[in-house]
Amino acid sequence: MSDDLFGFSDEFNSFDNDVADDKTLSTEFLAEDENLELAFGDLPNKETALFRLDLIRYLERRVKGGWTPKNLDKLLEEYALLKKTSVPSSRTIADWKKLYYESGKDVASLIPGHSKKGNRKLKNDSSDLVTEAIQTKFLTKERVSVNTAYEYYKYRVIEENRQLEEVKIAPISQRTFYNRVNALPPYEVALARYGKRYADNKFKTVGSIIPATRPMEYVEIDHTTAPVILLDDDLELPLGRPHLTILYDRYSTCIVGLSVNYRDPSYETVRAAFLNSVLKKDWIKEKYPSIKSEWPCYGKITNLIVDNGAEFWSDSLESALKPLVTDIQYNQRGKPWRKAGVEKSFDTFYKKLFSRFPGKTFTNPTQLKDYNPKRDAVINVSDFLELLHKWLIDVYHKKADTRYKRVPYQKWTESQGTIIFCEGPEAEQLKIELGVVNHRTIRRGAIELHSLRYQSDELEEYGKQYSSRARKSAYVKTKTDPNDISSIYVYLEEEKKYIKVPAVDHTGYTKGRSLYEHQRINSLRRLKVRLGEQDESLADASLYLDRAMDEAIERMSRSKSKKSALPKTTHASKIAKQRGVGSEGPSTIVTTSPKPISEVPKEVIDMGTASDDLSDIEGY
Repeated sequence: MSDDLFGFSDEFNSFDNDVADDKTLSTEFLAEDENLELAFGDLPNKETALFRLDLIRYLERRVKGGWTPKNLDKLLEEYALLKKTSVPSSRTIADWKKLYYESGKDVASLIPGHSKKGNRKLKNDSSDLVTEAIQTKFLTKERVSVNTAYEYYKYRVIEENRQLEEVKIAPISQRTFYNRVNALPPYEVALARYGKRYADNKFKTVGSIIPATRPMEYVEIDHTTAPVILLDDDLELPLGRPHLTILYDRYSTCIVGLSVNYRDPSYETVRAAFLNSVLKKDWIKEKYPSIKSEWPCYGKITNLIVDNGAEFWSDSLESALKPLVTDIQYNQRGKPWRKAGVEKSFDTFYKKLFSRFPGKTFTNPTQLKDYNPKRDAVINVSDFLELLHKWLIDVYHKKADTRYKRVPYQKWTESQGTIIFCEGPEAEQLKIELGVVNHRTIRRGAIELHSLRYQSDELEEYGKQYSSRARKSAYVKTKTDPNDISSIYVYLEEEKKYIKVPAVDHTGYTKGRSLYEHQRINSLRRLKVRLGEQDESLADASLYLDRAMDEAIERMSRSKSKKSALPKTTHASKIAKQRGVGSEGPSTIVTTSPKPISEVPKEVIDMGTASDDLSDIEGY
């Protein structure tokens, strides 16, 4: 039977006094089903059953976890005070609840002595077989259907009846079996069929999230991949799906930081998004003229909520964020609801923005039908960035939530007086602090780092002055801007300051070169050495890689112009990753007019034997 068989779902919720004082229920109750006349024939038994039902429903709405004395005792005290009545022990109530659920939520099961009623001659019932079918079939990780579990139950009844000569087991109906299953505690069903992580996530408690009292008190950060294939601005070739890193303010629900690029989540992507969140965004309207509103969200963060991704367990991140973040809190694995705000914002991005773009992809390939995201993609990188920022600033921040409790922009501006801002010289210092941290020893007035040599007169003078007095002074901390390896910043401990030290570079190789690209070039160079080639200079390796990419770009361009099969997005996506395409870099993989590559020995590169380090350029 269902919960509201007797029509008292609402009445039980509105009880303010002892159930026994309500004299109006008897006629209404009896009117629902004539079978109740037998179950509730005398008034005392009826009122006792109603009392038990009300108590069970009171506990159902409030208990967290199993029906144990620890979880029930406090609730029973509250019920006794509320109803001004005495209550039995938690063990007794757990027995009542068991009878009630096993009967398919039949109120008659709560009548004292009801379980002893019935045909005294029928001593064989199928309760044990029902339990067996539910436990061994339905409540398993194989997640068989209720119908399959019921069929198993019927076959077990047939099997048992073969051994009985006189009194046979009468099987219950399919509907009764379904009622037994539906009466099971939902958490226990989810736990048995899907596991603890899924059950905890589905039945999470709001109380586990600490509410924020002001902007930038709790900021959540995470990554996602946009389900939209973008086109190169110049070549109009599909580059694949970009990655988004966003920072979400729990108090105002504003997005305070955003970064878009094709590189996998790493310290570099976190750095770009973090800089975007803590520095003033007065450049936004100049870069994207269509935006009408302000993006006032920036400032120092009190608590940064991160997950357990490798990019967040970084010495560079810990070192850089010390003056800007009071505490970094690592979210427990398998409990994403503890940073539910950023997860919910991703969902809003998908439903309200990305779903409107041509070139949108689907998680399930069967949903594509005749739709081809690569063929139908029409949004290029620069347009996507402008539309994304415009929607975020002019729509998302200005629209009330579904319950009309807040407008993100208004919530932010009302309390922004409590924020500690990072401006002026401190902002410039921040760009240095957020560099990739390393430690090196000054040798002969220079530092060897990233397979490059960095040297300056000031560094040489510092080495002469202090390293002879204390070896510790010669061991210095360095910071590298991941977007430019032409110079590094070295912290002079004795003088308590950073100095800028340029790379020794007579060819111009390091100018504007990113650390990521430099590492890929070094990987190629090492591969050539391992393959037994005569070692080429760093410049030659760099030019070879650049020209190989240019040739790949030219091939893809020719492929598209001939209207043949679309080129694989993985190739273009890897070049976009190499060239740093995104919100902090260019919007095209083209740097100069593509030139035909000179004849290259074919035995040099065999991508099938390349190491993991070169997976990013596989397939060129």
